[in-house]
Amino acid sequence: MKRIKHSPEYIKDILGKVVKKLEAKKRGNKGEILKSWSDITGDIASHARPVIIKQQVLTVEVDSSAWLYALSLKKKKILEEIKKAVGEEKIKDIRFKIGEVQQ
Repeated sequence: MKRIKHSPEYIKDILGKVVKKLEAKKRGNKGEILKSWSDITGDIASHARPVIIKQQVLTVEVDSSAWLYALSLKKKKILEEIKKAVGEEKIKDIRFKIGEVQQ
């Protein structure tokens, strides 16, 4: 068996590579959506907030049945904007549910 000689790498270089890979995987996570949420939804952001992403489905809590209905009508447009912001492959659908929206 032939041995391949490698020069040692600094731990900071290895960690840098790992961090870059992890950041790439985070694209489309809840944090990124939260950052973009108010830009995407405008005034709606005070009545609705993203709470979880599971199997590429974003769940958004809204503070009333009126907002649930209104957002259901705007679902397609909101989904398009989220896909533009975080990546087409990360979010496939949005579900709205009534919950507590903290200001």
